[in-house]
Amino acid sequence: MGSLKQYLLAVTAAAILCAIVNGLMGEKGALSAAVRLLAGIFLILTLAAPLVRLRLDGLEEMTSDLNLRAEAITASGENSAREAMAEIIKSRTEAYILDKAESLDVNLTVQVELDTGNPPAPKAVRLSGNVSPYAKGVLSDMISKDLGILPEDQIWNG
Repeated sequence: MGSLKQYLLAVTAAAILCAIVNGLMGEKGALSAAVRLLAGIFLILTLAAPLVRLRLDGLEEMTSDLNLRAEAITASGENSAREAMAEIIKSRTEAYILDKAESLDVNLTVQVELDTGNPPAPKAVRLSGNVSPYAKGVLSDMISKDLGILPEDQIWNG
């Protein structure tokens, strides 16, 4: 608060000094115009002095903090996008298997497990339900060929 008071006193004193000098010079003449110009420059410099003395020590620390926050937000967004993509891939893979099972008149429960790649891919599947050996063979081949899930990663229950 004290520095603001000092600043206002300095600006007020400079304005009064400029007004006195301009009043003493009169209104006409080249010298009068030059003095008015110098008085205006003096007043502008007095107003701008705090900007010249402004210290930017905290600026680097502030931008560093902002960079860290931006990186954290970006990482969070990437994780959310990866999780959403994994959920879509999982649900569509399960729907694909259920659709193929339905075409064979088989009622199944399907759970797909994904790997940790980017993008994630199906790596294993758990299938539950009463399935004839023929339908199981057809579905197992389809899962292997179409989805790349090896027969040893297909766990059949029921």
